[in-house]
Amino acid sequence: MELAEAERAAIEEGQRIARTSGGVANVDEPRDPVEEWEFHVECQFKGLLSWARRRGCLLRLKDLPKRDFGPGGKEHCIYHDVEGGRFWKATFPNASGVGPSGFFTPAGYLRRLRLSNCIFGDDVRFEGLLSRKAGISLVTSQHYVIPHPERFIPTETEIVNCMNEYGFLPESATIWKRDDGVTVGDVHDRNFIRRPDGVIEVIDVQPILRDGYEWENVRRASR
Repeated sequence: MELAEAERAAIEEGQRIARTSGGVANVDEPRDPVEEWEFHVECQFKGLLSWARRRGCLLRLKDLPKRDFGPGGKEHCIYHDVEGGRFWKATFPNASGVGPSGFFTPAGYLRRLRLSNCIFGDDVRFEGLLSRKAGISLVTSQHYVIPHPERFIPTETEIVNCMNEYGFLPESATIWKRDDGVTVGDVHDRNFIRRPDGVIEVIDVQPILRDGYEWENVRRASR
């Protein structure tokens, strides 16, 4: 399923639930920013749950690939679909990813992946919503990259050349920017894979589109 459809559902269904629930604070007092953020995250998850039931993409654990690698990093549990050649990722329950600027809303997380598809030519797909006692998880998948058998972790120079090839320049060791408004965070060697042919694949960095820039102007991957 397209990431854009799930992202749109998170926003629209979340806004609908927020309007009917009445908000998080007394109207005579300023809203606490953290409570406000948590309120909208909760509304988006509730909206996505309702939407997933209607769309037939509400998943159970038995619907995920059987090869379970457990937690991978700070965001996901990882499953390997051997036959399909894809890795599935389920966000931790009631969470939707964390980056250099903090936690993402469900819509923000899905937009981040959609942006990665655009700028790096990735093929992340939305697989559905996993509902468990512990909470709700966003489930996506992406293709499996065959690593180089001897040296699959790229060098710093190889990562720099790769990011330069996509038009990015460093702002710091882990944050890179491009003139079309894209900022990429979490740039380190564990988020790149060197293939047997020596090509460097970008697999799990965190792009955002800065305020004031338009999605239509984002340069798409050409490699």
